[in-house]
Amino acid sequence: MTLPASLRMPAPDAITLDDIIRIYEALRGQMPAARPAGDAPRRAGRLVDILPHVDALILDGSGVINVGGRLIEGIGDCLAEIGAQGIAVMVLTNGAGQGAESSWRKYRDWGLPFARAQVVSSRDSLEAALPALAADHIVATLGPEAWPLGLANELTFAANEDELFDRATAFALLGATGWTEAHQARLEQALARGGRELLVANPDISAPLDGVFSAEPGYWAARAAQATGITPRWYGKPHGPSFDLVLDRLAAHYGRAFERRRVAMVGDSLHTDILGGGAAGMKSVLLTGYGLFSDGGAEDMITACGITPDWIVDRL
Repeated sequence: MTLPASLRMPAPDAITLDDIIRIYEALRGQMPAARPAGDAPRRAGRLVDILPHVDALILDGSGVINVGGRLIEGIGDCLAEIGAQGIAVMVLTNGAGQGAESSWRKYRDWGLPFARAQVVSSRDSLEAALPALAADHIVATLGPEAWPLGLANELTFAANEDELFDRATAFALLGATGWTEAHQARLEQALARGGRELLVANPDISAPLDGVFSAEPGYWAARAAQATGITPRWYGKPHGPSFDLVLDRLAAHYGRAFERRRVAMVGDSLHTDILGGGAAGMKSVLLTGYGLFSDGGAEDMITACGITPDWIVDRL
C-alpha cells in the first residue's frame, strides 16, 4: 500500500492534531484492523475508577506518565493506589531511540516505583526481529542521538553518514531527535534506488511537547513512504508483536498468566494505544487530560476514525 501523493504532509515544526489523525488514517491499511465497535465508551473521572474491572494495566509513557520532560502531576499517587489494590502494571512505550533502559532510568530518577523488567519499548520488538533481518541485510541505525543496536555488521549514524546511506540495505529508524531535512532527503534517495527496507521502531507520528507537536519517526517514515512508494516494516504500537511481548513480560515479572480481557492498555493515542490494545484482545483506556486530546476533540475523532476505547478517562 502506498500513500497517496495528494496526502498533505505538514512541515515538521508545524504539525497539528488534524495532521496527525490524517496521516494515521492514511496508514490504516498497514495497521491492525479495529475491533468491531460495541457499546459506547464508559466514562470515568480518574484512572483508578476502572481498577475493579482489570487485573493489570499497561501504561503508555508520553501522555500518561510524562509530557516531554515533565512528569504528569499525580502519577506517583496513582501508581501507589494501583499497587495498593493489587493491580499489576507495566509500561509500553514507543520510544525507541535509546530504548526501555533509558525510559526506566528516567522514571527511576523521577522516583517512580518501576522495576527495570516493568518497562518495555518498541525498540524491544525490533530487537526481537533482528536476528533474522540481520542475516539478510546490512543494517544502519538512524537517529543522531539513537543508541546502536549492537549488530556485528551494523552501520551507525555517528560513524560515517556517507557510508551509511550508500551501503546499508536496511535502515532502522530509531529516533527523530536531531533528524533534519537533509537526512530525510538522503534516506529517500537511498530507498528510491530499490532493494532496501525501512524498519520503523517508533510508529508514532507525533507527541505533545511544550505546547507543540513534535515530529516523531512515524512522521518521517510516512514521508519516505509517500516519496518512494516503499512500505515500511513497523514495530511497536499498534502492531501485534509489541503487545505479545509486553504481555509475556507481564506474566514473567508477576509469575502468573493474565487473561487479556482483564488487562487494559492506557494511552492518549487512538491509533497506537487504543487500536493496538483492542486488536490484541485487551481492554483499552483513552486518557484525555494530558496528551494528544488535552485540548478536546476525542469524541469527534472516535466517531470519525471508528476506533472505540472501552473507557474514556479524564485524569489520573
